[in-house]
Amino acid sequence: MQANKKTIAVLGAGNIGATLGKKWSNSGHRVVFGVNDPNGPKSQDLRKALGNQVEIGTVAEALKAGPEVVVMAVPGAAIDALLTEHKAQLDRLIIIDAANRMGQSVMNSFESFKEHIPEARIFRAFNTLGWENFADPIYQGVVADLFYCGSDGEARTIVESLISDIGLMPVYVGGIEQVGVVDSIAGLWFALAFGQKRGRQLAFKLLTR
Repeated sequence: MQANKKTIAVLGAGNIGATLGKKWSNSGHRVVFGVNDPNGPKSQDLRKALGNQVEIGTVAEALKAGPEVVVMAVPGAAIDALLTEHKAQLDRLIIIDAANRMGQSVMNSFESFKEHIPEARIFRAFNTLGWENFADPIYQGVVADLFYCGSDGEARTIVESLISDIGLMPVYVGGIEQVGVVDSIAGLWFALAFGQKRGRQLAFKLLTR
């Protein structure tokens, strides 16, 4: 593996997890998918697309692979059970929460993270756009922005690099206390894409002078 490349456990192989994992793998990172059924249709699709380029196993197997970064790309409602079962393996790692708790008053799982894995470095990212934006983040020649929040320091540098590897421009909103701001951007995306029927092919750009 190349210098500065990471081992990333992507938990979930739906549209979000699969798209992110494919791009990181193509960027030279070691990607290990943790899924409920390693032989299911989604896993088979990944193997067809990437062959032996990625590893696919259970969540426990993915976490045993020694990841430095774990991406939560499972349904938001599944986070609590996942944390309860695997908290010993997840604590102290870099955790990227990409899952939205749809239909609930709070979209993120930060309270659960603080309860179960208090030593982990938590980030909220990849929840404000659709998977199509990750697959192709260029709009009329302009790179889309990805707003995120979380710990500062070395972990932030790693997460920013992973965002850039997807082809997006990282925009840091602040520490974990800004998670509500990031989630409000997700709410805006949903309101425009579905409420205003603009479709999923839309993204955001921060403009400054």
